[in-house]
Amino acid sequence: MSWTRERERGGAALRLMAWIARRMGWRVSHALLYPVTAWFMLSAPARQREAMRRFQRRALGREPGWPDLWRPYFVFAATMLDRVYLLQGRTEGFEIAVSGLEALDAHIAKGAGCVLLGAHLGSFESMRTLADRGCPVEVMAFMYEANARLANAVFSALSPEKAERVVALGRADSMLRAKECLERGGLVGILADRRPAVGEDRVVPVPFLGQPAPLPAGPHILAAVLGAPVMLAFGLWKGPRRYEIRFEEFAERVVLRRAAREADLRDSVLRYAARLEAVACEHPANWFNFYDFWEEMGEAAASAPAAVPEAAVGRRAVLALPAAAPLSLPASAQAGGLEGVMAALAAVRRSEADFTESKEIAGLADTLPSSGTLLWEAPSTLEKQVVEPFRERVVVSGDRLVYERPARGERQEVNLDQAPEVRALVEAIRSTLAGDLATLRRHYEVSFEGALPAWTVVLHPLSARVRAVVQRVEVRGEGGAIRWFQTVGNESSVMRVTPRP
Repeated sequence: MSWTRERERGGAALRLMAWIARRMGWRVSHALLYPVTAWFMLSAPARQREAMRRFQRRALGREPGWPDLWRPYFVFAATMLDRVYLLQGRTEGFEIAVSGLEALDAHIAKGAGCVLLGAHLGSFESMRTLADRGCPVEVMAFMYEANARLANAVFSALSPEKAERVVALGRADSMLRAKECLERGGLVGILADRRPAVGEDRVVPVPFLGQPAPLPAGPHILAAVLGAPVMLAFGLWKGPRRYEIRFEEFAERVVLRRAAREADLRDSVLRYAARLEAVACEHPANWFNFYDFWEEMGEAAASAPAAVPEAAVGRRAVLALPAAAPLSLPASAQAGGLEGVMAALAAVRRSEADFTESKEIAGLADTLPSSGTLLWEAPSTLEKQVVEPFRERVVVSGDRLVYERPARGERQEVNLDQAPEVRALVEAIRSTLAGDLATLRRHYEVSFEGALPAWTVVLHPLSARVRAVVQRVEVRGEGGAIRWFQTVGNESSVMRVTPRP
């Protein structure tokens, strides 16, 4: 599985956050990061969470808990918020410490330019603030754009002039523009920790946190061809609006000798991996590779989503919890239309069902299945037990949502009163099961299609915040039983339900 095929998530949510940040200020926006992070975590596919656990287990040297899993999601959200302000040059309130700047200045003084190798570790945007502080030379960033078009569009609109300094790799003129920038004595930044997104798919498997990881050869080959000095660059998030920018010497030149090309290339990638590993272990919450970095999980092991944070944020069910709370309903729907369906649903006080769920996962060419059981107990308890690909449990009761993964001893609890967006998503499921039309209409525009025995209820969110996550919820049924539950938004999920007798 390659990160390049993962569906980008959260474009609408990102636009909303950018709007809030510009109009309501940093403090209000920062407070909103907590429910946003909670939603992204809860809706993140099992595959993604497993990938993050594997990184943390190796970086921390112990079994990670929920606080460990929370931190990279929160820090990523915080850097995205800060990016809104940094792109606009609004650095008041920010503390940015810099180390290694003298070595970089020395390369600049020689007029030969410099290649900066970075990683998806912390904020590359924080490093670009140095250019705004009077960097005497041009700074140009080279990146793969295919997996972040929505985010790039949002941030480019905030600062069109800075967007011009970002060059998409893989285009015919990419190498030429990098060469011209260096010839003018400028700085060329490249993120060197992910498999190439376009062109040759060449990687060098090297040890990283104890296991072979496929790191890209391209940035090292590019540095060798350009013939410029190379430094490592990291922009580390240390706390709210606090960053540490590190520049480290890497090589006066990356030289790939004709007679020992492969050995030299491997040596360069090995040295990069060693430094990346050290910094990642020192600051694990800054690790933003939310995918199977070692490419070791395989499709079977990943039979669970991966793009949300991912429903954290591509297309899939809105909550990784009961993305489809179905359940057996009485077969007698005496009245017709929407009211008749709601009455049939309300008559069910307890019901169990088996489910199979298909999620569109950006990292795979096919959808990924999961299966398990659902339990509904009126008036407000809904439980989803995932059995395959591994066991998870989500319970919503009253105003509390609880996630558990018993095999790892993990448990997290969310107060729905403190997460109104999550509550709205929960009520799409729970209030439908309860036949509570009044509550549904507080959160959604409700429409009804068909007639008994076959019917469809379609929900469109009233809240702009919820619409940033999900555009439509569709429930289909036959007679008095729900058979289908689908959410469509940044990610999509379809759950098929078989009520138990």
